[in-house]
Amino acid sequence: MSDILKPENASKFFNNMLAQNKVVIVSATYCSYCVKAKSLLIGQGIRFVSLEIDIIPNGREVFEATRARTGSNSVPQIYINKNYIGGYDELLDLYDEKALQRMVEN
Repeated sequence: MSDILKPENASKFFNNMLAQNKVVIVSATYCSYCVKAKSLLIGQGIRFVSLEIDIIPNGREVFEATRARTGSNSVPQIYINKNYIGGYDELLDLYDEKALQRMVEN
């Protein structure tokens, strides 16, 4: 097994992404809710990193690492300031409540 595919390396990679970026989305290119979440963030001028689990070499392992953390079996999984906020519905709620920008700016 390639080192990058080892579960402990996928977890380390994911933790590094959280540490280096204010907003991280665990996503899949085929997921319509992922597209909506990314579009909402782009529309608000919020920079983010999208980890496309169906494209990146260790995508399955990254998804397993996030699932172990959140208990969620679906994408998108959205993190702001290292905190899991949920999926698209929760992101939309934050936007509707005018809390999204504040969370990103903190």
